Amino acid sequence: MSKKLKRTDLFAKDVGSLLYAYGDVAQPLPETVQCLDELVSGYLVDICSAAYRTAQGSRRSKLKLEDFKFAIRRDPIKLGRAEELIATNKLITEAKRQFNGTDNQNLKRFREGEEDDEYQDGDMDNEDDLEAGEAATTSNGKTTKQKSTKGKHSKKSKQH
Repeated sequence: MSKKLKRTDLFAKDVGSLLYAYGDVAQPLPETVQCLDELVSGYLVDICSAAYRTAQGSRRSKLKLEDFKFAIRRDPIKLGRAEELIATNKLITEAKRQFNGTDNQNLKRFREGEEDDEYQDGDMDNEDDLEAGEAATTSNGKTTKQKSTKGKHSKKSKQH
């Protein structure tokens, strides 16, 4: 165990919840919570120190995931659980990445669709683009038929 661990209550709420989950009372004794908090904190400091020593032995200043795996290699249960959590974390990260990518693509498509709709609405207002019998939508949502004005405009331009 670590010798220079300051007294902290980093995991007090979590330890209290775990005690309750394993059958203790809803509000466990503060001394019990403090004792388990010190044990958990000490264990984590020891694992991190072992991982840091492993990284230093490999002449690295940064810790890698493999350093932590190496630190718990003698306990197959903890190592298996750690690998399971790492694999689950990768799946969740990849799913989030795919979801966010799909979400952004759908948003872009939606926005492009709005721009296309505005462009099409602008074309509908122009009488020169309407064909005979083509339906036009008014601002109140009613559909009306408008006659073609192409012929009239072309005749006027021929007369001048």
